[in-house]
Amino acid sequence: MDVLKVSQARAKQIMGVGNKIMESEQIMKYTKEELVKPFFYPGGKMGILLVHGFTACPVDLKPLGQDLNRAGYTVSAPLLAGHGTSPEQLSTTSWEDWLDSVIQAWQDLKKLCSQVIVIGHSMGGLLALYLATQNLIEAAVSINAPILFKDERLNSVEKFLGPQKYVKKPYRESEISISKGGFPHFSYVEVPVACFVSLNRAIGMIQKELSKITCPTLVIQSLEDSTVDWRSGQIIGDSIPHSKKEVVLWPNEDHYLPLSKDRKKLAEKILEFLEQNI
Repeated sequence: MDVLKVSQARAKQIMGVGNKIMESEQIMKYTKEELVKPFFYPGGKMGILLVHGFTACPVDLKPLGQDLNRAGYTVSAPLLAGHGTSPEQLSTTSWEDWLDSVIQAWQDLKKLCSQVIVIGHSMGGLLALYLATQNLIEAAVSINAPILFKDERLNSVEKFLGPQKYVKKPYRESEISISKGGFPHFSYVEVPVACFVSLNRAIGMIQKELSKITCPTLVIQSLEDSTVDWRSGQIIGDSIPHSKKEVVLWPNEDHYLPLSKDRKKLAEKILEFLEQNI
């Protein structure tokens, strides 16, 4: 029995090494310059603005953007200030700068489209909700937007990290990785603590404003999210008073739902909601 256990453990170890080699080979197909680029897909007079998450970039939303564009929407995905460059560059920005990037992209899209919907992932979902509180958009979709973090220490990051300027993500070895769905993902390995503090400030401020939302709002939250506490979706939904809202608790997927095996179902759900409510 002991020999069998050792053999099984050795087999798992070998498979793990093999998987890492395969992932490294996939990663080598991509460059940082390629992955961090904004993208734009022309379509009809209804525009969709896609907003990426904290330390990430537009490529996270590219499969979703392509599906939405095939449905006839004009799709724009900007790169937010301080992102796609370096943690040092990000450290010179705050949530207000990231919001400015979104507003500039919204203004540009409004010149081309009669109506604009904003869909955001993670922090991008938070910014989408903020635009909804200002009555600037026709509809908002948030995907795994944070109100509470899975690691409770991150809700008051400045208290447990003290004067530390950067913190390394424990689960991340390189900026480029491959998602479970087989898609490339880019995100910084290190996070400027000051930017995380700024993000938490944005969460507190935007949460207080959610009751002002009047446009159709779809809130999607992965139940297996290892970054954002799944209760965030419920809190957002409960904070929006009108009836044209829907909260979807998505089973068996993690934080990067737009890059998962369920990405097509995600696009279908968003399109269904928009067709019923716009």
